[in-house]
Amino acid sequence: MIEPNFNLETITPEAIMNDPVLLELEDVNVKETGLFLCRTANECIQTAKGQPMPKKLFRSLIFENELTILVADTGVGKSIFAVQIANEISTTERVLYFDLELSDKQFQGRYSENYEHEYVFNPNFYRVVFKRRFEIPSGISYEDYFIDSLTTKIQETGAKIVIIDNMTRLITGDTDQAKNAKPLMDSLNNLKFDFDLTMLLLEHTKKVDTSKPIHLNDLQGSKMKANFADAVFTIGRSERDKNIRYVKQLKVRSCEVEYDSENVLVYEVIKQNSFLHLKFIEFGSEYDHLKQLSDTDRENRHEKILELKSQGLSNTDIGRQLGISEGAVRKQLKKVL
Repeated sequence: MIEPNFNLETITPEAIMNDPVLLELEDVNVKETGLFLCRTANECIQTAKGQPMPKKLFRSLIFENELTILVADTGVGKSIFAVQIANEISTTERVLYFDLELSDKQFQGRYSENYEHEYVFNPNFYRVVFKRRFEIPSGISYEDYFIDSLTTKIQETGAKIVIIDNMTRLITGDTDQAKNAKPLMDSLNNLKFDFDLTMLLLEHTKKVDTSKPIHLNDLQGSKMKANFADAVFTIGRSERDKNIRYVKQLKVRSCEVEYDSENVLVYEVIKQNSFLHLKFIEFGSEYDHLKQLSDTDRENRHEKILELKSQGLSNTDIGRQLGISEGAVRKQLKKVL
């Protein structure tokens, strides 16, 4: 075995080509086969070194050049938060917000005081809606026509930030099924790469038990959507107050999870100066905002945790079975120590 004498931090493809020791360790030929591009791990790192560092656009919830899903139950405030995010990002970037839900009048009502004294958005904020009447050209599907129209609008405006409210309007089929979700996510990811986009997609959760933390599996329908997303975060409704919401990360790639069950972002829904938004209050625990179990349910859960622990399951596995976090399991086990 030839022992290498080099510093991996300074290695370059040129150095590999000129060093027989490195040539024995590295196959420098880039191989393309079907779907795949094959390079050495060191070459991948060298390529990445020429790319910019991940840039936060809105806390650690949204990173530049990523496809992110915001998932929440109906009426919780997904659109309110998404508009708020769009308006903040539009201070420095051009944003296309595809509002496929509200009419212009409904939007005016939301961002005014009784349809007067309207809020003035940043000029880089572009709101896109469906035309009142449109026909799909012959020989093209609704899905392809939607993507084509979306692509044209991106090219016309040069926008790098795209927000779509919501995913159910993107295709005529059921996005819950993997056979429909995969082509949809493929098309959106292709757009992301082709135009260096940052994309935020709004989606619904399944009906969830409000006494349990929200999990990635609560994303409505096929997990294919979550698998193809770079990040997923959620908004939960607090049982403490009808105007309180909390925001929690469910999946991240560009950083460590910052806002988990033990450190959610707590907001209040308010309208101030005609701007309906979520006002940050504090960091908190998701459990403080969940529906409280009855004494009987609490005791049953506690006994189930002890039973599963006696079977040798880890805290994480117990939490997964019971629909609670590892932290909640740990707290329960501490009570018997």
